[in-house]
Amino acid sequence: MIRVLYAEDDPQLPQMVRLYLAHASSEFHVETVVTARACLARMQQGGVDLLLLDMVLPDSDGLHILAELAARRDPTPVLMVSSQGQNELAVRALRAGAVDCIDKASPQFLQLPEIIERIYAQHVAARRSAAPFASVAPGPSAGLTAPPADAPPRVLLLETNPLVRDSLRAFLGESARPLTLVELGSLAEMERTITTGPAPALAILGPSPGADNPVDVLRRLRFHARDLRSIVVSTRTDADTAVAAFKLGAADYLAYRDGYLLELVFSLNNLLNAHHTERENLRLTRELENLNRSLEAQVTARTAELEQQIAVRRAAESRAEGYAARLQELSQRLIRIQEDERRALARELHDQVGQMLTGLKFQLEKSTAAAAPELRPALTEALHLADDLLSRVRQMTQQFRPRILDDLGLRPALEWHVGLFEKQTSIAVDLEISLPADRLAGELETAIFRVVQESLTNVARHSGTAHASVTVTRDDDHVLVEITDRGCGFDVDHALASRDSVGLTGIAERVSLAGGSLEIFSRPGVGTRVNASFPLGPAAAPSAP
Repeated sequence: MIRVLYAEDDPQLPQMVRLYLAHASSEFHVETVVTARACLARMQQGGVDLLLLDMVLPDSDGLHILAELAARRDPTPVLMVSSQGQNELAVRALRAGAVDCIDKASPQFLQLPEIIERIYAQHVAARRSAAPFASVAPGPSAGLTAPPADAPPRVLLLETNPLVRDSLRAFLGESARPLTLVELGSLAEMERTITTGPAPALAILGPSPGADNPVDVLRRLRFHARDLRSIVVSTRTDADTAVAAFKLGAADYLAYRDGYLLELVFSLNNLLNAHHTERENLRLTRELENLNRSLEAQVTARTAELEQQIAVRRAAESRAEGYAARLQELSQRLIRIQEDERRALARELHDQVGQMLTGLKFQLEKSTAAAAPELRPALTEALHLADDLLSRVRQMTQQFRPRILDDLGLRPALEWHVGLFEKQTSIAVDLEISLPADRLAGELETAIFRVVQESLTNVARHSGTAHASVTVTRDDDHVLVEITDRGCGFDVDHALASRDSVGLTGIAERVSLAGGSLEIFSRPGVGTRVNASFPLGPAAAPSAP
């Protein structure tokens, strides 16, 4: 979309232009203002692609607006709209920076859509190309080379009259900024210089350029170097020729009359300053592009390096996770083997040693009844010894693997163990169990039982207390176990770091292998609380007896 601002005080004309442009293309968007002040205010806001400017407005004229826009360095192209008889004013507007001029009373005004599109396309192309030499027309001038950045600007002077050429050379040498003046005595020589020599910054077409009409010379110049800035000094002072020269791309048009040299120097300096600014912009743009390419290369290399480091770290983490999983699997297998061995050893003590001791007891009882009186005391003592041995074997059997855990479940096993603990240690234990009727998975019941068993053993060995409590509850997702005492307490970090704390390490390992979490709170003189949380996985069958 091309956004056009039309500054026009005639209320009928903007409406007609809006309808005409809308009929020509849907790409046009037209805003209108009726005063110079409103025009400048709207231009200050930005977002205008082309200014369509009436030569005369109620509060000012187009020249004032052009001067204000130039002071703001506003690059928006300005198309002047003149009326019949305003050619002189149009020439002044073109010299002040307007890109074109159109007479609203002429048939050319009907070409307004094409003119706006052409000016907008040229403006966009000029902004995209920061290189002053990039727009030189292809073909004969393709071999142009840019001069060194610090070289004086190269200016072509086409003038066939030697006297005029001498006067121009002398005046420019004294009054203009430093430059390299290339004097050309014919149009053919100028064409040859443009197509083969270094790229010029500017061309001056003198009052005797080798043709009657300077517009014809300008047209041939632009055939070889379309965007080469040029100043036309002409003996033809009519406004039509000046307007034609500007429409053909002349940067300035000066009448060959007294005082024209001062105007020429002024115009030349302005255009060379613009040329210098463009060359600096080009240099900075190229340096910025080189810097961007360098930064992009560094970022790409660093990114590749980081990606490689990340890949190595991820591979190491993957191996570590594999090792941890393998270690956990081996630990779980070790505990299962340990439980199986305890179960087998308990069965061996019960079935073999226990049976043999029972048989021995029966034999001793039978022998005692049939023995002579003098032998009965010794046999009776052996019988008591057999009873005591049989009792100890039964206790060892239960310690290795209480059958009650496999046969009846966690609650009866804990109740049995707490009772035995109180009997053996004289430490009172408050046992609270809140579990559903359904049994837990076999390995989970074993883990909970061993944690309670080991914790109570630590209470008996280290706490010095006469009272402890055990609580086993569950919620929807976990079984929660807590063992507390009011004993002497200990330093948890020191105990866990000690190689002698096999009991605490074993508790932590069992909880971890069951997928749970363990917290131990203890301080010297305060007591100890052990909290273990076990996740409830899928239901599993109780352990096989």
